[in-house]
Amino acid sequence: MAQPSKEKGKMSEGFLCGNPAAAPFKDLDDFYNRGQLVHLEEFFVYEPEELITKILVPVKEPDYSRASIEDALNALELTPDPDFVGKLILADHVHPMTPWLQQTQGMVVMGESSEDGVIVLYRPSSSSIRQSIVHEWCNLLRIYHSNISEFFSLTATLEDFIDLETGKVIDDQRIAWNTLGCLLIREQEETVFSLCVRFPLKAAILGRALVKSMLAVSDFRRTARFQFFLDRATFIDFSASKVGFDALKKFPDWTSTTEKLIEFLGEQDLLRSIRGISG
Repeated sequence: MAQPSKEKGKMSEGFLCGNPAAAPFKDLDDFYNRGQLVHLEEFFVYEPEELITKILVPVKEPDYSRASIEDALNALELTPDPDFVGKLILADHVHPMTPWLQQTQGMVVMGESSEDGVIVLYRPSSSSIRQSIVHEWCNLLRIYHSNISEFFSLTATLEDFIDLETGKVIDDQRIAWNTLGCLLIREQEETVFSLCVRFPLKAAILGRALVKSMLAVSDFRRTARFQFFLDRATFIDFSASKVGFDALKKFPDWTSTTEKLIEFLGEQDLLRSIRGISG
């Protein structure tokens, strides 16, 4: 595990945050009037050895089982490439939309990430931080490989993604990407293979993005789990691409979408390069 240096100092950041104490709300206008606050939070700043990630942990003592700096480090090291994350903020407040979403949909926003590599986790606990960081890492994968994730959106009319816990179809392709990505990265190989068979188009596209990310990691930045994740990515890309390619070729009526996906899944140059690198 990478060892955190002593905190480098303190810094303050301002946030727009949710105000759960104001609930319930009559409507959305009422929520925007009373349900959000501007909040200034002070953080300890950590710069762990071996990682480029700056980690911000609130100075104030938490009123919940907040994840520690060690929890954050362990979670980052379970991602395929921790260097995706330039800054990780553990925030003690809730997401600005959480009070409304919790009232109307029973949903809590656990985190968010942006294209500049910043992840903000809202009230992360020791038990939830690993899942939350992998989820946001997958979102960064989607952002960094937008040219590949566009193909993922094309699968919406051809392949539903089912939430394995609720059995409901996830229509939002961004949520589908992040959810499937977490499963493909974290689950055992048997489960990963079953996901490649059940959702071959989506798994193949996500796997391709993961392969490209792993191949882009410089030798001196490779973690102890680099080879595991490269092998996992290769397995996903090869297995799901084959299943998806064969299925698409059997479609009676091809559309432009079908043809684009067949061309994408049929690419072999990347697979050959992987075999050369892996020996």
